[in-house]
Amino acid sequence: MSENKGSSKIVVVALVVAVLAAALYFFMKNMEDFPPAPDANPVIETVMEKTEPVQETPAPIEDVVESTQDATAVDTISSEAPDASKPVVVDTKKLPIPDITYPKAATEPANADIDAMMGDRVLGSNDAPIKVVEYSSLTCSHCAAFHNGDLSKIKENYIDTGKVQFIFKEYPLNQPAVVASAVLRCMPEDQFVPFMGLLFEQQQNWAYGADYRDKLVQYAKLAGLGEEKVQECMNDLDLQKRIVGDMKAAGDEYKIASTPTFVVNNGAKIIVGHQPYEFFQATFDAIASGKEPPSEE
Repeated sequence: MSENKGSSKIVVVALVVAVLAAALYFFMKNMEDFPPAPDANPVIETVMEKTEPVQETPAPIEDVVESTQDATAVDTISSEAPDASKPVVVDTKKLPIPDITYPKAATEPANADIDAMMGDRVLGSNDAPIKVVEYSSLTCSHCAAFHNGDLSKIKENYIDTGKVQFIFKEYPLNQPAVVASAVLRCMPEDQFVPFMGLLFEQQQNWAYGADYRDKLVQYAKLAGLGEEKVQECMNDLDLQKRIVGDMKAAGDEYKIASTPTFVVNNGAKIIVGHQPYEFFQATFDAIASGKEPPSEE
């Protein structure tokens, strides 16, 4: 009886071993159909080895100007407007001076229409002893803060009294500013300053959205410029290149690196950034009395 039990145990063990052996055989056989798992992804490693760090650089303004030929071009602009309410005095943003070949007006073939549009636009008397040329961008928040605030005080105390004359020049930072400058230059001379004031006043509503061209059309129509004329101005590459060319010439001559920049009496004093009204007051009073104007802190 014990022998039968021993034989039965042997048979059971033999069957278990046979089953395990068969299972191991089928498992190993099936694994041959799958490739071995790599230690790392060679494709990703290759891409990572060849990929250099990406640096964000501002688009050259000449490329921005040329892109206006295509009405469907997508503008690369910030979707968030800077906070002009913060008490930032100086705009330390360094401006990309475009590498564009554009001769100065004196060497350009005569274009009477563009010459007329690019003539001086002023606030104040031509007889004023102090002349200030302001270089600003219509999309610059600090420029808007100056125009919406301190300029009115300067106008009341110095411009309207015949002591100071302001001459306005565009220094566009990006494509919306270039296009807006072209529309501004198409305005009748007596509407230039009011329309510039409107664009600065409404800057938050048009300068930082993809629909800025539509907004410019609306504002220009309110100012009395027909839609057909507005569209013509926004697509006038010769006018836009002239704006950029004059900007480059001013940047080279006065080393402009921030907006707004104020060139007083042909460079006798250059005021950088949106300084407080009291700084302009001290500067104008010093020049009027023959003294050395103050320096920015």
